[in-house]
Amino acid sequence: MSEQKFEGFDDQLKDLRPEVKEKALELASAYVAAGTQPEVALKKATAEAELWFLDSEG
Repeated sequence: MSEQKFEGFDDQLKDLRPEVKEKALELASAYVAAGTQPEVALKKATAEAELWFLDSEG
């Protein structure tokens, strides 16, 4: 998807489950498009994606 925008942040993404990583990149891309700095966007999106995953597991 938009993983190229976040190539320098591999350390933040490497330990994520594939579905969480995909969701985080999706959310981070939206934040960057809205004007958020990539590093901040990815950190926020990762936290939200992890919560999303935990909620989806019940």
